[in-house]
Amino acid sequence: MTHSQIHRHLEEMKLTVTLAGHVRVPLEWKHHKHVTVNNCLYYFLEGDGMLEIDHHVYQPKAGEAYFLPAGAVISYSTSQINPFRQMFCHFQAYCGPIPLFRLFEPKYRIQLDNSLRIEEPFARMIEAFHSEDEWSPLACKTHMFQLLLALWDKPDDRPHLSLTRINPRANEIVVYMEEHVDGPMNIEAVATAFGYSTNYFFRYFKSTFGTTPHQYWIRLKMEHIKKLLLTTDWPIGKIAEDLSMERSHLTRLFLQYVEMTPAKFRNWMKGVSE
Repeated sequence: MTHSQIHRHLEEMKLTVTLAGHVRVPLEWKHHKHVTVNNCLYYFLEGDGMLEIDHHVYQPKAGEAYFLPAGAVISYSTSQINPFRQMFCHFQAYCGPIPLFRLFEPKYRIQLDNSLRIEEPFARMIEAFHSEDEWSPLACKTHMFQLLLALWDKPDDRPHLSLTRINPRANEIVVYMEEHVDGPMNIEAVATAFGYSTNYFFRYFKSTFGTTPHQYWIRLKMEHIKKLLLTTDWPIGKIAEDLSMERSHLTRLFLQYVEMTPAKFRNWMKGVSE
């Protein structure tokens, strides 16, 4: 790909922050072989633990940032004696119709020489994400772009082109599921929308994403629930209704996925913008 083509792709880049915070992670912060739905960025300030991204195992240290691209298989845990404190965000990024990290493969770990270059835009982005000002989405995007520029300042830290990762049909399926996240989980309807039989669609999806379409849709719903818990004061029953779910079913899946109840997650996240 030529320099001008890279330039064109980045000109078309669209970005949305879906979750952001500054937290001391709870002792139960752990997951095994979890497939990310959104892109994630973790910046570690202190603490000990483990992070595995697509079979690459790390022990994050203060001053290190990690990219977890959507679709990556991750595992993580924190020390029971010295839990992590981190800034984090979940985000979606597209270059035109193509997800950023299908077109460019990120360097998972970035070691920073000057932590203030990332901490300042990260803190401003978190503050904007939690602001109730009507212009805050613009500020949030601005600071997120500044954050990415700070992380990718050095050529060796920038994502590498990975054209083999591009799968337009797979991207169309994911976009379709995201657009219907508030509806009932009807895998047959998704298969039909793309002209597939249910059995073929199941095999295609599993081979492409490493998980079943039902499991992936559940994860989409859980990420959407997180956003509603943080950006609205809706009771859990209202959120369940909005996502075409029974409240008890929502709570059970959320506990399984996040390892907290929705109420506990909302209470825990109240202080993330400190």
